[in-house]
Amino acid sequence: MPILVKDYTWIQSPKVISIRIPISPVNHEKVDVFITDWYAKANFSPFLFEIFLLHEIDSKKSSCIVKEDLISLELFKKEEQEWESLEKELTKPEKMKIKEEVLKKCQEEANKEAEDKRIQKTQLDRHAVQRAMDVDARQHEIMDKRRNDERDKAMTALEEWRFNTAEKESLKVIENNINVPLKLEPRDSGVKIVELDSSSDEETKKPTKVAPPVRRPPPKTIVKSEYVDKTKDKLNRRVLPKLRSTAEIKITHTPRTFPTPSRESTAEEEAVWLKNVTLARRATGFVSEDLRPEEQDPQWCKDKGDEFFRNGNFLGAISAYTHGISLSDKLPSLYANRAATHFALGNFNKCMGDCSTAIDLMKPECEGNRRSRAKCVARRAAALARVGMLNKAIDEMKAAAKLLPEDDTLKKDIYDMERAWEQNPDSD
Repeated sequence: MPILVKDYTWIQSPKVISIRIPISPVNHEKVDVFITDWYAKANFSPFLFEIFLLHEIDSKKSSCIVKEDLISLELFKKEEQEWESLEKELTKPEKMKIKEEVLKKCQEEANKEAEDKRIQKTQLDRHAVQRAMDVDARQHEIMDKRRNDERDKAMTALEEWRFNTAEKESLKVIENNINVPLKLEPRDSGVKIVELDSSSDEETKKPTKVAPPVRRPPPKTIVKSEYVDKTKDKLNRRVLPKLRSTAEIKITHTPRTFPTPSRESTAEEEAVWLKNVTLARRATGFVSEDLRPEEQDPQWCKDKGDEFFRNGNFLGAISAYTHGISLSDKLPSLYANRAATHFALGNFNKCMGDCSTAIDLMKPECEGNRRSRAKCVARRAAALARVGMLNKAIDEMKAAAKLLPEDDTLKKDIYDMERAWEQNPDSD
């Protein structure tokens, strides 16, 4: 429940009312101020200042300044007059009613303002789209006009070239067929040719029209080829073979250990190879056919691997853990112990892989597997440090320390890694 603030001060002039509200800089994080024409509120948790004004004010002109230890309200009066008091004397139901009315009015104004902004934004968007369409239309008009001008220019040049070419060809044909001087007179329909008589210098004959000769395409000549005729004759006399009859072929395969055909393999060499592989697997200590029933238990394989690890037989321990994983790949202790064995042998990448698998299998995370998870994370951090990734190793070791805050060894490892990373920060 908020604490109402009563220790405020106020002064007034004919136009303005100034209210000063002290606040504690320690007891508040955010100040919410709400001012309307009849009601003003300032909320700074856990304190609340509210006042129901005696007369109406102009909330749009009013202002608020929030400082570290003071809230200053400047309220402009709508009518220039001296107020007898700052707030009205109202009962609690009347105050609640005024609050509801003020809240409803402010919500309506906010909704209206938001709707006006939305309409204005829609209009601006439409105007922008229309302007863009107008610009595109003008660009298309300019491009169409340029294209039409270029086309008209090209067509005009083509017509001029065709007219000049036709005129020159007509003159050539006439000069070749008629060995008389020619006189050309321009005419709307074409060229007018006048023939002059060479026997009389004074008499002239009437001009006669000579039609231009008609250009006919040359007749097509059929080219005969002996090779083409022979090929056609050969194709006509060719006899096609009959269609093949359908049949079924049954193939039976001999079961074999190797996926190679019998004609490409040697059975004796394969048998020797299988025997050598069996002997090699037996040398490591685990062949499924030779194991007793109790040796098919993943927990027995874990215990056997732990025994090998304590005796320093790391390869035998890895074989035991690996065989246990082949029997059941859901036991996280097999991966965790094999990761420790890989770390002892210097196989740091395999150690990180087994640690990650073990952590993934320790789900859900609970108090029962907290120590095991911490050990896996710490071992993965140590492997990261050995491969030179100190920055990531420090983060992993800190995560392990969060799981085991009472372990001083992890804290010492973090300190040593940070000192090493400071000396060589580019190690990762």
